[in-house]
Amino acid sequence: MERKTIKPKRVRAVYYSKDFKVKIIEEYLAGNCTKVDLLRKYDIKFRSAIQTWMKQLGYLDLKNAPILPVLKIHSLKKIKSKAGPPGQKSRKELERELQDAQLLVEAYAIMIEKAEREYKISIRKKSNTK
Repeated sequence: MERKTIKPKRVRAVYYSKDFKVKIIEEYLAGNCTKVDLLRKYDIKFRSAIQTWMKQLGYLDLKNAPILPVLKIHSLKKIKSKAGPPGQKSRKELERELQDAQLLVEAYAIMIEKAEREYKISIRKKSNTK
């Protein structure tokens, strides 16, 4: 029995304009279609085209982005109190922790506002959801 080697078909290189790439990326980021749907819709053969174009053109893919690391604030670590009975913290320490927690809440609020404004996605829970 004779073995035949199968050669892959040559695919002609296709070059897309920057405007076309931007249009596809904007459509993907709007959330109307998945990457696979867009590849089929516009007959794009390169499976990771949208990801590659997003990197080339400087877009961020928040749908598949890793979770941002938690902000580190040094004073949120447990501070052992030297004065007073064990388990009780001084008023200054408690006020400092409260101030740090408020700063952390403010930082998260700013990050959420910026993400909602720049990437046009809703992050906050709607009050009318069940």
